[in-house]
Amino acid sequence: MGDQDKDKGKKYKCQVCNREIDEFVSLSHIKAEEYLLELIQRDHPEWSHEGKTCHKCIEYYRRLVKETEI
Repeated sequence: MGDQDKDKGKKYKCQVCNREIDEFVSLSHIKAEEYLLELIQRDHPEWSHEGKTCHKCIEYYRRLVKETEI
């Protein structure tokens, strides 16, 4: 088993959404979360990541990202 195969089993908790993510696919996950934030900011320019956002709104944008399959 090579080093790359060992890395596929590593997991970590995303600091944005708290989901457990395989390290192997972490870049895709990070890009999806960045895209989610860009969508929110595009639709709501006054939005700040330092403020509070309700779970329902975050889930709406997560669905948009998931349906886009970036």
